[in-house]
Amino acid sequence: PGEVSVLFGLDILDARIDELASDETWTGYVFPSPQGETPHVTRDTIRNWFQTLAAEADLPEHIDGERPSPQLCRRFWYDTYTAVLEGVLEGVEEIAAEQGSSDPQVVMQNYLSDSRSRRVRREFMREQLTEAFGE
Repeated sequence: PGEVSVLFGLDILDARIDELASDETWTGYVFPSPQGETPHVTRDTIRNWFQTLAAEADLPEHIDGERPSPQLCRRFWYDTYTAVLEGVLEGVEEIAAEQGSSDPQVVMQNYLSDSRSRRVRREFMREQLTEAFGE
């Protein structure tokens, strides 16, 4: 129903889509349902996969007082991503000033192409995720 920018792991997503696209019955979902009752796996299935992955990764039972969950990961992602955006905006402040604008978001929205803006965000995010997870 919506659109999501992929800033990290694009090569893995591309490989997954190539794999799925080789099946003539593929319905377009990244996680299709093998049962066929619905065209995609359920939220509970994803949550179970996540818990298995967390156990295999030997994560602590609680992180900041919470059990590891997709929601906790999304919180980490958005906290990190907003910090990255602040860094990106700081990087274009000088360009904004040269253009006579006091708001660096103007540069991001009006002067950088969507692809360049995404590429800059990916670069900053890659650094943060590498620091958090390693290579």
